[in-house]
Amino acid sequence: MHRGRRYDDVCMAAPTLDELLAAIRRLPLDERLRLIEQATHEVAEDTPKPAPVGDARAASLLGLMADEPDLVDQMCSIVYQARRTARMRTVDE
Repeated sequence: MHRGRRYDDVCMAAPTLDELLAAIRRLPLDERLRLIEQATHEVAEDTPKPAPVGDARAASLLGLMADEPDLVDQMCSIVYQARRTARMRTVDE
């Protein structure tokens, strides 16, 4: 019978953030800088990139309200009336 250590006795728990920071501080400056650069690079690679602006198509207001044609008509009537009342230019001008 082998009386060596069991796997559970050898397995280490993950270090805490404070323990990691202390280990990093013990490294020579050039190694710390290299570690920080590598970590920054990996984080940048793992960060999701937003879609390019040219790919996103903004829906028009009328397109957003396509399922409410009566509401669109009512809104347009209110806007035209407000333009006439406020003496702003009309659509026909």
